[in-house]
Amino acid sequence: MPMATQEPLRTEERGRVLPFRPRAVRSRNEKLLRDQARSPVPDLSRFHRLPDTGDYGHRMLMNVLAFAVLSVMIFFGVWIADNMTPRATGQDCVLLGRTNCAPIPVPPR
Repeated sequence: MPMATQEPLRTEERGRVLPFRPRAVRSRNEKLLRDQARSPVPDLSRFHRLPDTGDYGHRMLMNVLAFAVLSVMIFFGVWIADNMTPRATGQDCVLLGRTNCAPIPVPPR
């Protein structure tokens, strides 16, 4: 069944403006939050530190240790990927049913 097309009415050719009204407050909690901005945490002053009371040496030591651990992890990740590539190539050759999959060493000239 073909879909019937509707032609716009003469009064709607240029469009209509719809008025949008703000929504009313729906709950008691929203009304309380609008009346006063309350913090869910009673007091944060106990977590405040002065800028000069940091242990700079300890923070730098932890940064150096984190850098060293990440460097070792990246090194071994690259080493493992480098060692797996020739083995994966050989396995792919064998699994495809080819013969003479062993690499032939060519002496340098």
